[in-house]
Amino acid sequence: MICIYNKKTTKGNFNNNGLAVLNECIKCEVTEELNGDYSLYIEYPIFSKKVEYFDKYNIIKIDNGQLFRIYRYKKDDRTKLIMVWAKHIFYDLSYYFIEDSRAENCSIKTAMTKAMISDLLNIYTVDSDIVLANTLYMVQCNVVEAMFKIIERWAVGELKRDNYDIKIMQAIGKDNGVLVKYGKNIEGIDIIYDSTDIVTKLYPIGNNGLTLSEKYISIVNWGSEEYPPFPIVRKVKFDADDEPTVRTLAQEAAETIGLERTTIEVDFLELSKTKEYKNYEQLEYVNVGDIVTLYYSEWDINVKLPVVKIVSDEITGLNTKVTLGQPKKAIQDLNAIVKTATDELGNKVAQALSSMMYYSNTNSLAASTTSIQAIYLGVTAVSNTNLTCLISIYGTASVVNTLTINIQLDNKTIAFVPKQKLQQGDNVIGIPLGIPQVQAGAHYLSINLSVDTGTFTIPAFNCQCMLDGRNLQGGLSAERPHAEASEFLHYIYINSTDRVHSGENTNVIIAQPITIQKGEMIPRSIYNSNKNIMETVNIILN
Repeated sequence: MICIYNKKTTKGNFNNNGLAVLNECIKCEVTEELNGDYSLYIEYPIFSKKVEYFDKYNIIKIDNGQLFRIYRYKKDDRTKLIMVWAKHIFYDLSYYFIEDSRAENCSIKTAMTKAMISDLLNIYTVDSDIVLANTLYMVQCNVVEAMFKIIERWAVGELKRDNYDIKIMQAIGKDNGVLVKYGKNIEGIDIIYDSTDIVTKLYPIGNNGLTLSEKYISIVNWGSEEYPPFPIVRKVKFDADDEPTVRTLAQEAAETIGLERTTIEVDFLELSKTKEYKNYEQLEYVNVGDIVTLYYSEWDINVKLPVVKIVSDEITGLNTKVTLGQPKKAIQDLNAIVKTATDELGNKVAQALSSMMYYSNTNSLAASTTSIQAIYLGVTAVSNTNLTCLISIYGTASVVNTLTINIQLDNKTIAFVPKQKLQQGDNVIGIPLGIPQVQAGAHYLSINLSVDTGTFTIPAFNCQCMLDGRNLQGGLSAERPHAEASEFLHYIYINSTDRVHSGENTNVIIAQPITIQKGEMIPRSIYNSNKNIMETVNIILN
C-alpha cells in the first residue's frame, strides 16, 4: 500500500494512511544505488481527486515502509498524467549545514555522531560495525555530504538507509548463493566495458596556468599490454596555487583514473520475453549490496559481483532492473575524482594547522668530548608524513673545535651527520633537515652534541628545534601566551532602612573617611534586625 502524508508529519506518525492511499498509480518505481541515489518516481492519473496531495515536500510511504519526500512534480496534459519525483527521507539531512565539526582519530560511528548537528540525534540514529580509526574535518558542508565524506575518508563501508536509521556497515548485503548463467546474445542482458575514463598520463594545471616541473604524472603500469602503444594524455585543471599541491592532487587522481569499469545490466522487461528468463528470475528479489555469482558459459568462468543498483516496481514488488559490478561513471566524472582528491588534501591541510612541534632547552648545556643529549622530542603522526626539521643553536666555544651533531629518529641515527667548525667565542649554527617517509605512529627525535676538544656552552633557550609536517598530532598553538585577570565587583541595593537586597544596581554615596586614634570611642548608627530599629552604639578601635 502506497500512502501520502502532509509535509509536517514527523517521525513516529506514519502508522496510518495519512492524507490518502495512492491506489491508482500507473507507475511507481524506486531506484536505489549502493552508496548513491535513493529516489522514487510516480506516474498518476491527472484527473484523480488525490492529485491535489502531490505537493512539494509532502511525504510518500511505499509498501515496505520507506519514506520519500517530494521535491518535484510535473503535470502533462498530453499524457494526462502527473509525474512525481521524491528523495528518500535520509536526504532531509541535506538541509542541515555543518559549519565546522571535527572527528579526530575516531571510529566511523563517532564521526557520524559528530556530523549530526543540532538536535538531529533526537530524530535520526546512526551506527556502524567498522572500528577503524581515522580523522575527518567536516567544514562548510551539509550532513548528507558529510556521510559520504566519511565513506571516502575511511575508504570502506556501505551506506544503509532505513528511514531515520542510518548505518555504515562493512557490507549491507548477503551472499545467498544466487547463481545466474549468461550466454551469448540474450535480450535484456548487457555487459558494458567502459574505458572512456582511462588516462595513462595526466598533464596537471593549477591556477594561473601553473604546471609541474616534471610536466606529467603517469599512472602505474601505463606501459603494460592493457593499454595502446601510445600514451593517453589528458589535461586536468586543479584548484591549487602551488606546485606541491598540484602534484598531490594529480597523484591522487592518477590512482583511479586509469581503471576500466565493467558493469552488467539486467532489464527484466526485455528478459521476460526470452526463454532464458528462468535463469535470472532470482535477481527479481535481490537487494542492493547482495553478492551474485555469475556463470559465463562462453568462457566457463564464475565471478562474484555485488548488486550496485536496483530499480524496483512498487506495484508488483519485483525488481525491474538490476546492475551488477561497478557503478557506471560518465566521462565528465573526472571532476568527481578531482573533488575527492581535493577534499582529501583539504583534510590533510586542515590537520596541518597545528602541526608545528617546538622545543628549546630550559637549562644551560655544555657539550664536551662526551656526547650529550641536547634535545629529546616525542611526536605522533596520525598518517604517513614527511618531516622538516629546523635546528638553531647559539653558544660559546672555549677553544677552536669541531661540533658533531648526531640526529636520531627512534634511536636510529639518520644518514645525515653534520659537523661544524667552531671559532673560539660566539657561534651561531642553523641546520635545515628533511626527514622523508615517516610512518604513522609515535616517534622520538633526539639531537646529540659533542666536540672534539674543549667545550661548547649553550645558554638556556638557545638550542631550538622545530618539526613541521602534515598529519602531526598536537603541536604548538598559534595563539601567543598571555595572562588573564578577572575582578569581581560586589554591590548592594539599599531601598530603605529595614531591608537590604543584593544583585540590584543603585547609586551608593560613600562618606568621606575620618581619622581616628587607637582606643577612641566613635558613636555610630547601625540597624538592629532583632528589634527592627536603628540604634546608636559606640565603636572602639583596638
